[in-house]
Amino acid sequence: MAVLLLFTLFLAIGVPIAIATGFSALLFMHFEAGRSYGAIIQAMFSGVDSFALMAIPFFIFAADIMLEGGVSRRLITFAKRLVGWTAGGLPITGVLSSMFFAALSGSAPATVAAVGGIMIPSMLDAKYTKRFAVGLMCASGSLGIIIPPSITLLVYGVVAEESIAALFLAGLVPGIFIGLVLIAAAYIYARSQPYVRDPFPTFREVVVAFRDALWGLAMPLIILGGIYLGVFTPTEAAAVAVGYSLFVSLFIYREVTFHEVITKIAAKSVVISAVIMFIIANAELLSRYLTFRRVPAQLAALILEYAATPVALLLWINVLLLLVGMIMNPSAAVIILAPLFLPAVTAMGIDPIHFGVIMVVNLAIGMVTPPFGLNLYVAAGIGKMTVSEVTRAVFPFILIFLVTLLVITFVPSLSLAILGR
Repeated sequence: MAVLLLFTLFLAIGVPIAIATGFSALLFMHFEAGRSYGAIIQAMFSGVDSFALMAIPFFIFAADIMLEGGVSRRLITFAKRLVGWTAGGLPITGVLSSMFFAALSGSAPATVAAVGGIMIPSMLDAKYTKRFAVGLMCASGSLGIIIPPSITLLVYGVVAEESIAALFLAGLVPGIFIGLVLIAAAYIYARSQPYVRDPFPTFREVVVAFRDALWGLAMPLIILGGIYLGVFTPTEAAAVAVGYSLFVSLFIYREVTFHEVITKIAAKSVVISAVIMFIIANAELLSRYLTFRRVPAQLAALILEYAATPVALLLWINVLLLLVGMIMNPSAAVIILAPLFLPAVTAMGIDPIHFGVIMVVNLAIGMVTPPFGLNLYVAAGIGKMTVSEVTRAVFPFILIFLVTLLVITFVPSLSLAILGR
């Protein structure tokens, strides 16, 4: 376990997660396991040499194109026409828009940036407190890694060797469930307050907003429907998403040019994709070292000794995942921890698809918890607040997430009923 202590030490002194993961594993694999540096580099490369993982840069690129191409703004306008006139209409619009954009991006920080950048100023104009507006948008952005196409669920499918299509389907209902609970919380908060509401829309306004947003609304239906119907694999679906988003942004909405796609949007997507793939490569290295030391088998035996029931096992794992989510990127956490937990989970008869959803919901909570929750930093930039202020703002919504986590954990039918299990 010395490698984990070294890894923790690196994190404590501020070493970036990818470097801390890879360097810890590299030292022990070279000096203890006797692997050459060439073999170690090859192991890192093989960690990302996966057809399924090719979907990650495609989904990121597609989401960036749709964001810059005006899709997020049209989705928000449509959501405002639907619910903006109700009590709590703007907060509800924010959560609903986050759910829509989550189905396009698969990324939590991207969802916060796309939706929060528009909705936080709108809520402030309507006299909502900055604390409530920023906290709600920060929390609802976490739906980006739960609602498919979730990048984190995709990584889990690769690591656990489970069907990515099944995982996407299993994450759909829990993601919608969490979104509805956040909507209910926003409504309860706002219904007794004299906040500014949008006027009741005319039928024509709703139709126009729907028509403008239709191309964006159709994208998750085409992508997810194609996957579930077997028309294409998740990776092929991601490539289709890029083609579709290019067509919509260049020829339908015409808000970006091909030159902007290449010089601005593609450049941004390449940087984000490179960071994620570098984290995955280093996490794969640490995972291989832990497997070499038989840590998964040892941990499974230890867990089964002290966690005598599936309920106890899931409670312990939830606590550990919540702690890990505070300090680790979701994809890295999945690659390192899924192989450690799966032997014990399967031995207890827990469905690995259901466990994957539990794991991702835990890590989604980690996106809004300090010190490394990325949503906090994105929301702080949008709301012009400190990270400490955003942390206090999002705390009530973390409690809501914890309640929904317990429901999702101990009501497996939320994840599995849609799969017929």
